[in-house]
Amino acid sequence: MARHFPIFIDLGGTPPLVVGAQPALSAKLRLLTGFAPRVELLTGLQKIPSGLGLPGVHHIDGISLDRAANRFRGRPLVLIDTGDQALDEILSVRARRIGVPVNVPDKPSLCSFFLGSIVDRDPVILAMSTGGFAPVLAQRLRAAIEDWLPVGYGRLATYLHRIRHRLRHLPAARRRFLQHQIIDGKAAVHIIDGDDRHADSRLLAMLKDQPGSECGALHVISAKVTDPARATRREIEAIRNADVILHAPGELPDLVHLARREVELVSVSGSNTWARAAAMRASGLEVVIIQGNRSAPVAALADGGITP
Repeated sequence: MARHFPIFIDLGGTPPLVVGAQPALSAKLRLLTGFAPRVELLTGLQKIPSGLGLPGVHHIDGISLDRAANRFRGRPLVLIDTGDQALDEILSVRARRIGVPVNVPDKPSLCSFFLGSIVDRDPVILAMSTGGFAPVLAQRLRAAIEDWLPVGYGRLATYLHRIRHRLRHLPAARRRFLQHQIIDGKAAVHIIDGDDRHADSRLLAMLKDQPGSECGALHVISAKVTDPARATRREIEAIRNADVILHAPGELPDLVHLARREVELVSVSGSNTWARAAAMRASGLEVVIIQGNRSAPVAALADGGITP
C-alpha cells in the first residue's frame, strides 16, 4: 500500500462538500466547520436532517445524490457517506478522476485522503493518521499530545512570527538559537500565559548577550552512523539544526531525513570540503560534514567551533 503524504489544506476559499445524510456525518461536519467558514452539504433531501444543521453548514437541495458529482469540480475536498456502498464507490471514482481529494468514512479503499486525529493549538495544528488501519491508536496519540501541550501553546507561534523583524539581521544559526532559547526557556511560560511584556524583556536580554563573533558552527559526523537510535543526541541535534550538510559525491547519508527541509545538501570531496566548510561557518551557518574518516580533517580545523 502506498504511503500517504501529509498536507494541510486551506478551506477558506471554495467550501468543502459533504455528500450524504447519514447521522455519523455530524461529527465530520463539526470537524470541518472548525476550519472552514462554510461547508456545503448535499443530502438529496428537501430539508436538512436533524443533527446535521450545524452553524456554517449550507444545505444544497434540489439535487439527487447520484448527481452529486456535478458539484465536485474545484472543491478542496469532498466527503461522501450516502449509505449506499455502490453509489459511494461511483462518486469516489468521479472525484478522483477530476483530481478532487475524497474521503469515504470507514472505507479506506475509496479514500484518497484521511481525516486524522487533530490537536488544535491554533495556529499550531498537529494531525495524526494511521492510514485508516488503526484510528484508535491515532486517538490515543492525540490525547497524549493534548495533555503535553498547554492550551495556549499556539501563542508561541504568534509571538515568534511577531519578532521575526527583530531577528532578521542575525545570521541564520543565531536566529534559530535565540528562538530555541525562547521556546525552551522561561520566556515560553510568559508567552503561553499571554504575558508578552515579560517575554519581550527576556528577549532584549538575550539580544544583548550576543557572542563576540558571529561565526556559526561545524560538526563532523561519521557516515557509518545510519540509525538514529545509534546516533548521539549531539549528532542528531547537529543534523536537525544544520543550514548545510556536506557529503561525499553519490552518497546521500541515511540520517539526512532528520534534517530540516530547507537544509542545503552539498556534494563535495577532498580538501575542498574543509575550505568550503570553514567559509560557510565563518558566514554564520551551521555546517555538518558527514564523512567516513573523522580524525585527520578534524585536527586540521581544531581552532574552535568544531564538534567531532
